[in-house]
Amino acid sequence: MVISSTLTTQLENIHAPVPLSRTRPRSVPVYATGSPTLSTPSPTRLDHHHRRHKQKISIDDKPPFINYASSYINPYLPLKPVQVYHQSRRHVRSRSGSSMRKSKKQRSPDDLLETNEDNEIHERIMSTQLARNHRPIEIRPLDASAFDKRFCQKRQMIIDNPFYREKVDSWKVSSVNNLITLIKELTLDKNIVDRIWIIYYWISQNIQYDIDADFSSRHRHQKAEDVFRSGKSTSEGYASLFKTLCDDLNIHCEKIRGYAKDYFFKIDKPAFSQFNHTWNAVQLNNHHWYLIDTAWGAGFIDNQHKYKKDLKPHYFLTQPEHMIYNHLPEDVRWQLLSKPITMEDYLQLPHIHSYYFIYGLHIISPRFSSIVTYNANQSFAEVLIQAPDDIQLTCSIKDDIRSTSLTQYDSTRQVWQCLFSPYKSGFHTLIIFAKQLSQIN
Repeated sequence: MVISSTLTTQLENIHAPVPLSRTRPRSVPVYATGSPTLSTPSPTRLDHHHRRHKQKISIDDKPPFINYASSYINPYLPLKPVQVYHQSRRHVRSRSGSSMRKSKKQRSPDDLLETNEDNEIHERIMSTQLARNHRPIEIRPLDASAFDKRFCQKRQMIIDNPFYREKVDSWKVSSVNNLITLIKELTLDKNIVDRIWIIYYWISQNIQYDIDADFSSRHRHQKAEDVFRSGKSTSEGYASLFKTLCDDLNIHCEKIRGYAKDYFFKIDKPAFSQFNHTWNAVQLNNHHWYLIDTAWGAGFIDNQHKYKKDLKPHYFLTQPEHMIYNHLPEDVRWQLLSKPITMEDYLQLPHIHSYYFIYGLHIISPRFSSIVTYNANQSFAEVLIQAPDDIQLTCSIKDDIRSTSLTQYDSTRQVWQCLFSPYKSGFHTLIIFAKQLSQIN
């Protein structure tokens, strides 16, 4: 997951308090070029690691493990400058050192676990002021029965079916008509969802995103036949090819234009000047509508501005309350929400990626905003995220290698506290990474 902010502070060697009740290792990544390797520091180095913040961890480029909720500190919010110098820090320590040593002798580890400081995360979770620090945005599906248990199970079974993938991968397709014939033969007497998945999967494996056209704004290969022949296109071409195949297979499909929080999205933009993305909606059995984005489901643009194929089933028949975080249609009807949100609401929402939903994460604070409040008294910005017990989070500040970032986990409430202390003032991007523990070697 990712996050971003603006600070008007002057920070140097900031330390954030760490509860003694942690059940997982602290992570302090210093780079933000990819998803960090989630490793456990040696217990003998924990204290030294916390004091000096000099230990580095290797960062590998694995965008599939990044799920992110983008957040920014308000650039126009007046904040009290914070200055911490080595001299003043040493002076405070020497002046209060005896009392600190005395206090440590009088308090046992069990006593420390029960202090107010160690209950800080719980107090923040329960605070009504924190829960209401941003205007709530209601996000509920228009058709609550569209994703019932039976449909969700059927959808997942089709996605997990290896036979479909192996069969489609073996095809030697010569034309659009030939592709339609192959799909009909494979899905004879099958459900309409099977056909839609095969269309989605074939496009993801055979069409590449046209980065040059996207970066230069020269949108070529937009028609279905052109996309098929060239094997590349932007989102408009992906959506056109998908709709053409659906139409020929008697699947009711629509193209949707709108505003996506894509690779080029910046949270400090006041609004979109024009639409920048195209996706689809399909209707099943003349009843429920479902959203699909074949372009985002096929891959991503990495940090070197290169396209990487990466099948993402999340964008196949996506729940509208998930899609709205990064897809805002021009026509509000295609939000498929009971109460459509505005552009202002859309820009206010945290910027989150597909794995946020796949991993079952929930932002506790800031819940309805892309703005993170900077705590000038404690010298850090904080994000609270609830996650299942098998999910590991780490965080970092992009392009600020001297900054300090750390994560702390409360196992009883399954809440991660992500703390960010930038080294320098200015505009910063706060990044949160997530990965399942079973994938961590």
